[in-house]
Amino acid sequence: MTSLTSKRIIAIDDTHSILTFLRISLEALGVEFHGAATAAGGIALCETAQPDLVVLDLGLPDQEGLNILPRLKRLYKDRNLPVIVLTVRKEQESLEAASKLGANAYVTKPFIMDDLIEVIRRCLDGGNNHSKRDAKSTGTAAFAGTA
Repeated sequence: MTSLTSKRIIAIDDTHSILTFLRISLEALGVEFHGAATAAGGIALCETAQPDLVVLDLGLPDQEGLNILPRLKRLYKDRNLPVIVLTVRKEQESLEAASKLGANAYVTKPFIMDDLIEVIRRCLDGGNNHSKRDAKSTGTAAFAGTA
């Protein structure tokens, strides 16, 4: 299992409490955490900070998260930057759209931090987790792609 120590993770989410929760939880594991509340701020961070992984909300105030997902993937296409979508959207259409645009995993809010950390580790281990779990059965995550 991948150690998160010294990994650089950027979260793009307009909910301050989510960013704070992620910061506290991930920094306790040795992660270098950066957060942005807008798509523009998140893209700027990703262009300069060279993240190992991005956590992306879909409902951002300045731009739809699905619109910036392809751009994030293109920034680091040479090393297949893992992107985890973290959203309140539970519709199958949103999950499928995120998967088609290159998301490595899809996690629904509310979520359990230990489950999100497991998803982060899996994405960092393999870059793209193609197993699929039902969000309703676990309460936290549905991975993009198919088994």
